[in-house]
Amino acid sequence: MLRALIFFWIALVSFAALAEDSSVPEPEGMVLLTVGGLVGKSNRGPVDKKRDSALVKLKADFKHGFAFDRDMLLALPQGEVTAATPELGDEAVFKGPLLKDVMVSIEAAKVKIRFVASDGYSGYLLPEDIDASDYILALEADGTPLGLGGQGPLWLMNTRKVGETVGEDNRGSHVWALVYMHVGD
Repeated sequence: MLRALIFFWIALVSFAALAEDSSVPEPEGMVLLTVGGLVGKSNRGPVDKKRDSALVKLKADFKHGFAFDRDMLLALPQGEVTAATPELGDEAVFKGPLLKDVMVSIEAAKVKIRFVASDGYSGYLLPEDIDASDYILALEADGTPLGLGGQGPLWLMNTRKVGETVGEDNRGSHVWALVYMHVGD
């Protein structure tokens, strides 16, 4: 009996230590991006109909998710995309975390990802789209942060290959005013 109690106590202490070691960062600033669906790491619970009214309006639904603030996104490896866009006119240099690294950091499943803008517009990518390109979640254009009410807080961007276009179903769309990503169907 004493052995069983000692074993139980050691197991309890070990689980507590593991829980402390695998701490997941929490946003300290304003949340710019929420990722729901098939994520292995989470720092927030399910959608709350009162607290998350904007996510509810976008039809977000998840049991656990990951919330990123600007500093958390800047802490990830950054990429650059140079592109001319109809929204900005001239060519600009966009900077932000590499989409591949964002997904790895939260242990997201390699499945279809839906990108949703603050106005409900959405597009999607398949794993092979992400692996074959330089997608970033742009935080800035030419050194200026992308603001709310413009193309921010985030803009899904890549350097389009010659002849590469958005599919009729919005596959590969450069979603701007990006606020929510859903991993899986």
